[in-house]
Amino acid sequence: MSISPRRSRRAFATALVAMVLPLVAVGTAQASTTSSGCTVSPLRPVFDHFNSAGVKVIRYNMTVTCDAGRTIEVEQHVHEADSINADDHITTSNRSRYFATADSVTMWLENSLPDTEIGDEEMYQHVSFRVSSNGVTSPWTAWEDSPEQQFSK
Repeated sequence: MSISPRRSRRAFATALVAMVLPLVAVGTAQASTTSSGCTVSPLRPVFDHFNSAGVKVIRYNMTVTCDAGRTIEVEQHVHEADSINADDHITTSNRSRYFATADSVTMWLENSLPDTEIGDEEMYQHVSFRVSSNGVTSPWTAWEDSPEQQFSK
């Protein structure tokens, strides 16, 4: 019994999809860190608007979920990725938020797209946090990076 060329192509296409689909799922996952009743997930940077000088403004979102009675202090660094040299540190933000009730919110930082190189800028955020509750403050978490996003100038 011989296999037709059409059936052979269909089997090849099915095998290819089966190999690639798990990689797509892994590539789209968002990283999260949980500590002391709070979870922070830094999200991929997104274009927000143009400022008055015509420069793109990028928004660095993070999802923050905390149990009731927690105060979270977040340190957020914005970086431009470089493949040859060390990544460029662009800006830092420190913020606190008190959660009277358990809740999930989006916190963000907006910053103008830097001009660090010829060509596109590859932006990401670097986030760490600590949690206070009932007079006890946790240690700072390990740094968590968002996925990179490429922006043209």
